[in-house]
Amino acid sequence: MQGSLKSLALLAILGIWLVIASGQTPRNPEEFYARGAARLEKGDLEGALADFNKALEILPKYSAAWSGRGSVKKKMGDTEGALADYTRAIELTPEIAVPYYSRGFLLLEKKDYDSAIKDFDKALEIQPSLAIVYRNRGDARKFKEDFAGAIADYGKVIEIEPRNVEVLFERGSLRQTQNDLDGAIADFTKAIEITPGFADAYAERGLIRLNRLLDQEAEKDFERYRELNIDGKDYLEQRIKYAKYQRDKKPKP
Repeated sequence: MQGSLKSLALLAILGIWLVIASGQTPRNPEEFYARGAARLEKGDLEGALADFNKALEILPKYSAAWSGRGSVKKKMGDTEGALADYTRAIELTPEIAVPYYSRGFLLLEKKDYDSAIKDFDKALEIQPSLAIVYRNRGDARKFKEDFAGAIADYGKVIEIEPRNVEVLFERGSLRQTQNDLDGAIADFTKAIEITPGFADAYAERGLIRLNRLLDQEAEKDFERYRELNIDGKDYLEQRIKYAKYQRDKKPKP
C-alpha cells in the first residue's frame, strides 16, 4: 500500500512538471506553484510572483507558496514582505524547517542576530543535518562574539561536508583569533589539501608559523601565496612586517 501511494505521488509530480515543460496554462495551485518555482530559478521574478500569488488566491493555506513568494520578495528587495510571507508559512506548517531557515537568514542580514539564531535553532531541531543552517548560525554567533559557539557550528558543517574549504578556512581564522594555533594550522592545512590553490590559507598558515619562529616553513607558505595571488603581494608584505614587529616585541624566554 505504501509503495502504491509513493508511486501515485511521483506520478502526480511528474504530471505537474509535464504541464510546465509543455508550456500549458497551470490548472491548479500545485501547477502554479511549480511554474513559479521554475520561473524563480530562471530569474523571472515578476512571473514567479504572479504564479505564487495565483496559487495563494486558489489555496490561501498553501504553505509552500507562501515560502516561494517570500523568496521572490527577498530577491526583489522587499525584506519586510518576505519576512511576513515566511512567518505565514511557519504558522501554517510549523513542522517544516525551510521557512524557519529562510526567515532566519533574512534576520541575519538585518543584523537581528538573536532572532536569527532562534529560527536556526528551530530549523535544526526539525532537520538536524542542514549544513547551511549550521553555517549561518555560526555566522550569527560570530557577529555576537560568541566565538566558541561559532567554532562549534562550523565544526558541525565540516562533519556534514568534510570538504567545505570555505568553512574550514573560517573556523581556522576564528581559532587563530582565539589563540588555538594548532587547531588553526590543522584547518588551514586541510583546506590546502582539498584545494591546493587556496592562496589565503597559505598566507594565514605562514603567519602562524612566522609567529612560532618557523621562518623557513613560513617563507614556503608565503612564496606559494605570492605565486597564486600576484596582486596580493604588497598586502602580504605589510602583514609579514607587522607580524615580525609583534613577534620581536615579545619578551625573550
